[in-house]
Amino acid sequence: MNSIKKSLRILFLGAFLLCAACTSNTLISTDNINSLASTHDLQFAEATTAKWTLDGKAFWLEGLSTATLYNSKTLQKTASYDVGEYGALYDTSPDGRLIAYALDEPSIILFDVVDQQEVARIPQDAFTQQTAFSTDGSMLGTASSDVWEITLWDVATAQATQTLTGFETAAPVYSFQFGADGKTILWIARATIQPMDIESAQLGPEISHEDFISSSALSPDGKLLATSAAGTVDGEFKPIVTIWDAHSGEALVVFSNADYFSSLAFSPDGSLLAAGNNGKVLFWDVSNYQSVGEINTHAGYVDSVQFSPDGTHLLTCTTEGSVQMWQVE
Repeated sequence: MNSIKKSLRILFLGAFLLCAACTSNTLISTDNINSLASTHDLQFAEATTAKWTLDGKAFWLEGLSTATLYNSKTLQKTASYDVGEYGALYDTSPDGRLIAYALDEPSIILFDVVDQQEVARIPQDAFTQQTAFSTDGSMLGTASSDVWEITLWDVATAQATQTLTGFETAAPVYSFQFGADGKTILWIARATIQPMDIESAQLGPEISHEDFISSSALSPDGKLLATSAAGTVDGEFKPIVTIWDAHSGEALVVFSNADYFSSLAFSPDGSLLAAGNNGKVLFWDVSNYQSVGEINTHAGYVDSVQFSPDGTHLLTCTTEGSVQMWQVE
């Protein structure tokens, strides 16, 4: 009898653990947004930006001068590097190893935070306006401070492979963003955004807004572009999110809100759009453009919202230095 009870306990425990594992790895979808719960919290003295690694086993938190890598299961710090008061931290790599930064000269330093050693230097004639890793980490893009030009570098060899031009703007400052499809770069200048196919260097439609663009995101299939800015809705000027056809430039839907939208992200399967707000993240079903719920974060605007690569977790970072991990209960 005791052996039977022991076997039943083992079976029950196994079933419980299996159930718990299944729950913790539930895909975030249109049906369970309201079941999202914050499972881990981190607090910092300054605002941070979150960035998942490609395998989802870790994530970066970037401050003004410090990049720190965390284990996504335990939220334990695994590696960190501070570029110093006079350093310029540009970006962190998707493989969870490299940071790109500059010190007292324009050269971009690629530093391995795991091995704590410099691996390469990319020479620059002047300090770059922006530097960012591609979504797969194979390329590094640098924006010129003198002309409208983005140079792409092979991370493995630290050699230039391509120069992208053609985007023009009256604004003295511009930025760029690698699209989630891995094939597109988004040129951004004040109220204008324009996609470009990297391989062909062909520019897509120029998409204009009434006010400065605060955030943008390209869907994983490259078909949809989401932007946040202020615009006129029913005769009232207010914060809006617009979803565009990335190939034609047609506005497909507009969402308005009383508060400024501070960040945007598509889910990995492209079914959801998340928008950071003042103490909230709002969600829409991309298939029908309907609101499917929201979550309340800690105080401050959500400056960074990021789905994990497998779509089961969400990271939020606020302007008050709060970082939260969310998953379906």
